[in-house]
Amino acid sequence: MARRKRKEDEPDWVPPEFDEVGYMRQEIQGAHAAIATIGWAVIGAVVALLLYAVLPVLAFFAGIAVGFGMYFVFPLIGINTDGFKRRDWVGHGITYFFSWLAFWILLLNPPFSDHTDPTVQSISVSPYHAGYLGNSSHMLSCLPLLGGSVTAPMVGNDSLYVLFRATDNVGLSDVSVEIAPGSQTPFSLKPTLVSGPDRCVRAASVTYPGGTYEASFFVNATSYTVTIRAIDTSGRQAGTAFQILPA
Repeated sequence: MARRKRKEDEPDWVPPEFDEVGYMRQEIQGAHAAIATIGWAVIGAVVALLLYAVLPVLAFFAGIAVGFGMYFVFPLIGINTDGFKRRDWVGHGITYFFSWLAFWILLLNPPFSDHTDPTVQSISVSPYHAGYLGNSSHMLSCLPLLGGSVTAPMVGNDSLYVLFRATDNVGLSDVSVEIAPGSQTPFSLKPTLVSGPDRCVRAASVTYPGGTYEASFFVNATSYTVTIRAIDTSGRQAGTAFQILPA
């Protein structure tokens, strides 16, 4: 009976001894890989930024392709990937993708870079006679553009007034207005940034919004082609042209 009892007391399965040192080494390698993944995402974002000016779609796929380079780069920087399982690579891949996307979006915006063109909008034209602008009690009948042109009644007037907005997400380095009077030689004007009460006849008196410019010139032709150009501090520019026709 004693012998049979000893056999029954023997366990059928003995758990393996826990390798604490190996486990710690694996965790350290995983932590190093996570840090390296963030650093590699920065490199992928820089690559995508450099290719963005060439083709945005190419930049997107190039940034993702850089992520696959972790498989070859990790061993070169001393990270042992022999113990990595599929779930480990999937986890590092997800970390890379979202980190790369965040860094890339950050680099695409100021102060790192500027990929947004300036805007020229809210253009209106008003005829007036000399000395009219100096009287603050006078209001101008600013006429908005219709189909790329505006009809300005010139009876009793000898000048034209152009009002517009030019803005940029960072800042403008230059704003210019070119006037082409019919078949005559074109000339350029430097618009003035305005503020204060709106001098145009509107439903209610308002102040000029930020980035509002004005330019005026004497009339010596029957029609005009006006070109407005805005250049931002990164050299990106936008322009618009319209015609001023007699009523």
